[in-house]
Amino acid sequence: MHEHDERRDRQRLEAELETEQRPRAPLQLRVPNDVGEFAIRRFVEGVISTLKRSPVGVEYTSTTLLGVKRTQYSAHGDGTMFQKRMHDPRLGWRETSVRQIPVQDDLVERLTLDRPIEDGQWARRRDHCQVRPVDVLRNR
Repeated sequence: MHEHDERRDRQRLEAELETEQRPRAPLQLRVPNDVGEFAIRRFVEGVISTLKRSPVGVEYTSTTLLGVKRTQYSAHGDGTMFQKRMHDPRLGWRETSVRQIPVQDDLVERLTLDRPIEDGQWARRRDHCQVRPVDVLRNR
């Protein structure tokens, strides 16, 4: 058992180092993952930086018993404000504006999930986060 723990820790460290060396490539991550919180924060910083300088948005997709939920973020103007679009299969699309820090915190929180947070969310293990062109996000 101890050998298994060492191998898992070594894999986690390698993933963190790889993310640290190349934080922007590729800009997608699945949940759950074995990436440490430091590497996830670096990944999210890379995503936010990309959103500010390119016409792209980030989409977090989660699958639940009720269907696929989507949360999308794209930068506005100077990049201090972001548009947050949320889709729930029962409620449809909703939009709001949020500042950068809550966007970062939300993405880090979602990407660090390692198991379902509720009994009914068994499918969360298939969540993923990826950067896509804004026009592709708008047409979803």
